[in-house]
Amino acid sequence: MRAVVQHGTGGPEVLELEDRPEPTRNSGDVLIRTEAIAVPFYETQMRSGQIPAGPAPAVFGHEAAGIVLDADDPALLGKRVVTMSFTGGAYAEVVAASQYSLVPDGITAEQAVAAAVPASVALGLMDAANVKAGETVLVEAVSGAIGGYLARLAERNGARVVATAGQGKADIDHDDPDWRQQVPEGIDVVFEAIGGPRAAELTAKLAFFGRILAFGMLSGELPVFSVADLIPRGLTLIGFGGPDAYGKRVAAVRAEALGLVADGTLTPVLDRAYPLADVAAAHARVESREGTGKVVLVP
Repeated sequence: MRAVVQHGTGGPEVLELEDRPEPTRNSGDVLIRTEAIAVPFYETQMRSGQIPAGPAPAVFGHEAAGIVLDADDPALLGKRVVTMSFTGGAYAEVVAASQYSLVPDGITAEQAVAAAVPASVALGLMDAANVKAGETVLVEAVSGAIGGYLARLAERNGARVVATAGQGKADIDHDDPDWRQQVPEGIDVVFEAIGGPRAAELTAKLAFFGRILAFGMLSGELPVFSVADLIPRGLTLIGFGGPDAYGKRVAAVRAEALGLVADGTLTPVLDRAYPLADVAAAHARVESREGTGKVVLVP
């Protein structure tokens, strides 16, 4: 099979298309012929070395959708599923998966892989934040996959959304180093996706007893808060990441997220699709942040 292998860390050139043996399926796994593979921003950070990745060389990638070729349960054969793996292996024509979700009828593989993880993360964040009607929420990086779903879910809950995005894609341009000063006061919930040492500046913008959900680090750095930042306003800081949050809390709402796509509540936004051989161009596109929505690879 063809697969994209990561050779060390660096620019997109460390990803090379190679011939590799098909993976073997363990008991309980499914073997998937991939139809679409997501290229999320965090993978560009893993490739570049900003955040830890597994040993190299190895088949890269974590999110894929496709048709089941082999499974313990014969009823799964021919079904479309979507999977998220913490151990890599998704940038390939065939993937073995231990965790997977059935894709509802009427959803394409590209739509499934564009929605499964980010929409599930957004649902998990909304549940953790307990967003109520009438509240005001700050969604950082609204032009990204997770941010876009968060904004739609918050509005669906009756909340008012204040959004940031780079390159002028929202009223608040977070490419401006002082963008936090433009945030209005009285924010009830912050969905913190950017991170960095200046994240604590937002605490002055929160209403009393507001909540901060820290789940991303688009800046390449974790957000920095101290207890002294939180106490004066009675703020709650909730961390949302790692295998427990993504592997358990997020996986628990994946079927619900896909159901919201199937019934039209959430609409996956696709930026561009690239053939597997153009993986470097796909990574460059994601890193440019010029698009809106999900970049996918098509084997």
